[in-house]
Amino acid sequence: HSPLPSPPTHHTMASIAAAAQLSSRAAIAGPRRAALTRRTNRGISSSSSSASASSASTTTATAALLTDPELSILSAAVERAGLADALTSGKALTVFAPTDAAFAQVCEDLQLSKEEVLARENLAAILTYHVVDGTVTSKDLKDGAVPTLNERFMLDIKGTTVNSAAITAADITVGNLTVHKIDQVLFPPWAAPAKVQTPQQVLAFEGWAPEVVNGRLAMLGFLTCLVQEVATGHSFTQQFGENFGIFAAQVQLWAFASLAPSFSSNEGYTANPFTMSASRTWREVFKGSPWGPEQQAVFNPQTEQLNGRAAMVGIASLIVVETVMGHALF
Repeated sequence: HSPLPSPPTHHTMASIAAAAQLSSRAAIAGPRRAALTRRTNRGISSSSSSASASSASTTTATAALLTDPELSILSAAVERAGLADALTSGKALTVFAPTDAAFAQVCEDLQLSKEEVLARENLAAILTYHVVDGTVTSKDLKDGAVPTLNERFMLDIKGTTVNSAAITAADITVGNLTVHKIDQVLFPPWAAPAKVQTPQQVLAFEGWAPEVVNGRLAMLGFLTCLVQEVATGHSFTQQFGENFGIFAAQVQLWAFASLAPSFSSNEGYTANPFTMSASRTWREVFKGSPWGPEQQAVFNPQTEQLNGRAAMVGIASLIVVETVMGHALF
């Protein structure tokens, strides 16, 4: 006969009970863990989808901006400069966007093709000069200097103008961007050539150069004549004959100093005294110099023009009087 099994001991019964309890807990925890896993996966999937949707929304919005028919050249410039990612980062930015007409005017003024403008090495610096951090609506614009993403140079806001450029369409919200269309391309100092003018334009009778140069030469000549006349007793005509070489050299030097910048398109300077105050390059040149805004306000282009006219009249009158008298006036 087979031996009968031994009756279970107390220790064995306790082990069986514990195993049954653990198995029961595992059976209950399994569905709970699976449910938690499903919820977590759904959350991760939802978050990922939300981020993707946000990114896609920003990219689509920016693409909509850059495909604006009035901003096609700006769009090409942004792509060429590699700034598309910066605009689609989702960060709030304000863009003063030059229209295609503004770029066309730049090409005409600088005598450059569109491709030459887009091929400039400092294109990114020029474009970031149009971008301000944060959201700035037309109601937020206040007179003063505003930092840009260019970091080196700031924009000048005055009323509804930016560096004298007029805002033609304001508060266009596209994704993370607030856009204001402007009628000029904004150049930071030294960023672009000066407006090209031909010698005929500069020296035209109705232009600025003839009177300005003649006025400066007359002031120099009149002062020199009076000093030498008191010192030597010689009339102006005598001095002119005796020192013709010196007079000729001075005339050439002063004329060259006055006209040379207007014929140069390399440094962004303007030689026209009536437009120098609007030149951001000249403002940077004068920064920290003794010839500051206060001095410039006193001896301004209008004052120089008045003094030049007075000197021209004075020197002509002196020649007539001395010719009639037959000797020096002083």
